[in-house]
Amino acid sequence: MLGRIDLQGPQLTVSAVGFGCGGLMQSPSRRERMAVLGSAFDNGMTHFDTARMYGLGMAEAELGAFVRTVDRASVTIATKFGIEVGGAARRLARFQAPARALLRKAPALRAAVKSRQKPAATARVYDATVAARSLDQSLTALGVDYVDILFVHGPEPSDTVATDELRAFFESARQQGKIRAWGVSQDEGLEVDFARPFAPEGVDQLRSDVLHPSPRSADITFGVLNRPYGILSAALRTDAQMSARWRDTLEIDPLAPGVLAKLILGSASKATDSRAILYSTTQPERVAEAASAVASPLDADILTRFLALAEEFRKGAP
Repeated sequence: MLGRIDLQGPQLTVSAVGFGCGGLMQSPSRRERMAVLGSAFDNGMTHFDTARMYGLGMAEAELGAFVRTVDRASVTIATKFGIEVGGAARRLARFQAPARALLRKAPALRAAVKSRQKPAATARVYDATVAARSLDQSLTALGVDYVDILFVHGPEPSDTVATDELRAFFESARQQGKIRAWGVSQDEGLEVDFARPFAPEGVDQLRSDVLHPSPRSADITFGVLNRPYGILSAALRTDAQMSARWRDTLEIDPLAPGVLAKLILGSASKATDSRAILYSTTQPERVAEAASAVASPLDADILTRFLALAEEFRKGAP
């Protein structure tokens, strides 16, 4: 079973692996979405990460439907504010299940849709007014009285983060019982440390992985698996010499079923210098494999050798 991690800033404990709900609505049915959330919970992933804009604005409500089937005190919930879903996208949200099924069968159409979904290059403002409105909407959508963490969502260097008034708002929301902790979840522009003004209380959540480590440590990291898995599996399959060398060094075949994912997940916390990680999937059977990779990792010597090989690859890769 997965362990529990005490975050350094707030008095808050989360599971060593949390479940990210960014892709939750890609599952075409409520039954499948409940199955993957249930599998996460059953395998010890009791921390759930969502946001106002996930699933075209529908993911919070879907997570809330699941949370009502368990003891609220047995899970922690993080949500985010500052990136909104446009009105047109929200109107289409109810049709996303059949739309996603169509897009899966049409890669060219899927690529075109993704290019149109990229946010406009306009600076965002994160202030107390935006945070208060978004938090109330999140609580309603989730159907809960409080969230455990409220994150500033994805600020970039060109954005304005009203740090002083947000600190006051966060503390007020905590005293009202609407949140237990707060922080910043940052995806890009990591050269700017938006989390520092909220330290030491703030939770620092960053995108980071073994091939693209963040420039600083974090409480929680996300994006730890898919990107490095795609890059490394492609390289190992196309480069016979690399594959043979990795196999000899690790004394295990990295291309054997499940091994590469187990290597990446088992070493993710050390590779990203983080206390906990997020994992996402739409396949319930994959959840147990991910939990096992962290709860019962491969031999420590193997993981050390893997990190050395990954570092060598990272420095040599273009």
